[in-house]
This record gives sequence, C-alpha cells and structure tokens, in this order.
Amino acid sequence: MTLSMIARHPETGHLGAAAHTGYLAVGQQVPWVEPGVGAVVTQAITEASYGPRLLNLLRLGHHPEEALSELLAEDPLRESRQVAVVDAAGRVAAHTGQNCIGAAGHAIGDGYAALANMAETSGVWTVMANEFEGAEGALAKMLCSALAEGHAAGGDLRGSSSAAILIADHDPALPSWKRLVDLRVDDHDRPVAELGRLISLDSMYALMGTGINAIYGGRSAEAVTALTEAVAHDLGDAQARFWEAVARQSLGDGETAELIMEAIAAEDPRWQMLWHRLQPSIQVPGTVQHRETP
Repeated sequence: MTLSMIARHPETGHLGAAAHTGYLAVGQQVPWVEPGVGAVVTQAITEASYGPRLLNLLRLGHHPEEALSELLAEDPLRESRQVAVVDAAGRVAAHTGQNCIGAAGHAIGDGYAALANMAETSGVWTVMANEFEGAEGALAKMLCSALAEGHAAGGDLRGSSSAAILIADHDPALPSWKRLVDLRVDDHDRPVAELGRLISLDSMYALMGTGINAIYGGRSAEAVTALTEAVAHDLGDAQARFWEAVARQSLGDGETAELIMEAIAAEDPRWQMLWHRLQPSIQVPGTVQHRETP
C-alpha cells in the first residue's frame, strides 16, 4: 500500500524516514525516527507499535536484525507486514512478508532501505534505491527524490493521497521528540511533488528561524546574514523580508529597514501594524516610521 525509505546520511549522520501512499495520513503510523538512535518504517498491514518498539530496542543496544527478528517472531501477522529499520551506525534490516500484496519487495544498501507493496510495477524499490545512491545534499531532499522516482516508475497501484517525511539529528543526547524536519501532505492529488515543495519551504523557514533567534539573542550581524539568505531563497516571502528589516534595524541600519518595511507594508499594511506591536518586546534601536499606505 506504500512506498517508503529509511536512511542514515553518510556525512551528517542524520536519520530519516519518508513514505508515500494511496491512503490518508501515511505520516501518522508509518515513519518513525529518534535522534542518534535510528529510523523505522512499518507498512502493508501496518502495525504502528513496530516503530517505537524497534527504536527502544536500538536504544538498548540491539542490532537492527536482532531487534526486527525479535518482534517478527512474536507477530502472528508477520507475513502480512513490511518493516525496515536503520540504526545510528547505518546498519539496516528489512522484512517483506510473503502475504504482502504484490508487487512487493525491498532493497537494502549502505545505510538505507527502500520498500514498496501494492506497487503498480515490480522493482520500484530498486528504482528508489538507485535514485537515493545517486542523490546528494540534505537527507530530506535525497529521500524525497527517491520517493518521486519510485512513484514515477509505478508507485501505489491505487494512486496518490499522502506523503510524509521525518528527519532527526545524529545526537542521542537530544530529546526523543526532536525533529530537524517533520512534514506531512494529506489528501492531495500530487503529494510527493507537494512534499518536495514543503521540504524546500522548510529550509527557508529554518533560515528565518535562525535569524529570529539571533535577533532575540542579541546577535544582529548573524541575524542579518541568515535572514538575507531567507529572503534570497526561491521561496522567500514577505515574512522573511519583515524579519530582515527587524534584524537590520537592530544592527543600526534603519535606512535599509525602512525601505524594506515600506515595500512590504505597501503590499499589506498589517506588516506595519506588526512592526509597531513588536517594539515593546524586542530591543530595536529607534523606530522605523512609515508613510501611510493609500
């Protein structure tokens, strides 16, 4: 019923799980990740408990193959399950039960696994694996690119409805709920393409968040750098421009801040309202005065 991938990024150590299906809300039960521990996907006749239970076994030091074998051995529906797990060292285990609806199968590579069931075309999992091996950049983009190729090669036989991706850091000291990327697309006619757009948008928001935190931390130069990058991003928007104005004002560049604010307030006067409301809550030297928008 689903195409999915798990992986450990070979350079950053980031851990990720991504999935696409012809059913609603694939992100609710299929992908699981934990910082510095591992990533899991559980699908076909989905048993969501495989996610947290496998991650717990990894946390206790079990090898992925040992952990997966232990859970499968006690599962009466194991031949209807499709499950894969990767740990923080890049060790992988996967299972495709004999009763999974065809076309069904999986491919395992160095630090990753690609899976599919109820696929329109046999071998979709190999297409995803090949695409992932040739991909570069951040793990989220690599996983989404693999899903897109799998879908194009003959994805879910029922069509498309939802897609999701989770990415966690390599650091096990982080809280178990901490995510670098946590995105879902539900009830959409092109969920994989939309997931790709959201991943790009998320990178812009990450820059914006870095800039905002730097403003409040008193690191104005750092804030300007991050927010200038956010504005220059392909999906940079008025909100990024607003926070760039705040950053530049906090750096003492009131003239540039005023020009930015006048431009975005001309498009939507509410940005001017937000600017004035912001003043009591943040140390911004001076106040940008705006001409009234007709």
